[in-house]
Amino acid sequence: MRRPSHLLVLFGVGMFMLGCTRVPAGLQPVTGFESQRYLGKWYEIARLDHSFERGLANVTAEYAARPDGSISVLNRGYDPKAGKWREARAVARFRGDKTVGSLRVCFFWPFWGGYHVIALDQKDYR
Repeated sequence: MRRPSHLLVLFGVGMFMLGCTRVPAGLQPVTGFESQRYLGKWYEIARLDHSFERGLANVTAEYAARPDGSISVLNRGYDPKAGKWREARAVARFRGDKTVGSLRVCFFWPFWGGYHVIALDQKDYR
């Protein structure tokens, strides 16, 4: 009996999406993470070269608590070539224990990516 190929494709896509949220090898997310202290606006001082931020200046990420326990994300940056601000909204959910800085973020459903806080000044939360 032949099995539907669409189930195999769905399984493959599901496994790919799960893999995108894991902590990269060799890194550990912070423990003792306090999401309430992490909320607010963060200013970019360095970046990995992601296509969605390429060419932008004055990039910020703003985090806010949502009633369901997840975190809303607003990324903004100024595009000097176009002369306007660009933004992307997302939702972040903890991957497990809420005292570990390991979340998954969705900018457009059904795709999730990993967001892992690997270093944080515990005193000033920066």
